[in-house]
Amino acid sequence: MKIRLLKKTEISKCAEIVRKNYSKKWEKTSAAELKSMFSNSAANPIYYVAEEDNKIIGFIGFIQSWMDYNIYQIFWVNVDPSKQRQGVGKKLVAKVISEIKKKKNAALIQLSATLPNSKYYAQHFGFKTMELFGPELHHLMTLSILKKNIRQ
Repeated sequence: MKIRLLKKTEISKCAEIVRKNYSKKWEKTSAAELKSMFSNSAANPIYYVAEEDNKIIGFIGFIQSWMDYNIYQIFWVNVDPSKQRQGVGKKLVAKVISEIKKKKNAALIQLSATLPNSKYYAQHFGFKTMELFGPELHHLMTLSILKKNIRQ
């Protein structure tokens, strides 16, 4: 399996994975968000794909927060249903965490997850639940990646 940056021509393949996992409505939403990687916006998300035998089997996105440039947010962790529970998502998350850690200002990574994924992110990556919200009890989770001690 190879993990690499998304190409513009692969947006529909990633959106199809979202449709398989969720619905046609979310397929359209994800396609629009994936396209934003290639726009001329002030802050564009970055997407990585997992590829196996020249076929996209998963993808993930992240962006620097507009609220605080020391915070990064991970989203759209999606793996084709036929490839789930084989470590694809874990490798995608590890890749993005590694890329964010390379940013000189990175201090905190955020993501949102429901059970059982919230337990998975806590166990495998060290994310902590900061807040529960919504009818499905989404966990707003954070991972501190500070490189320096902060003096109070």
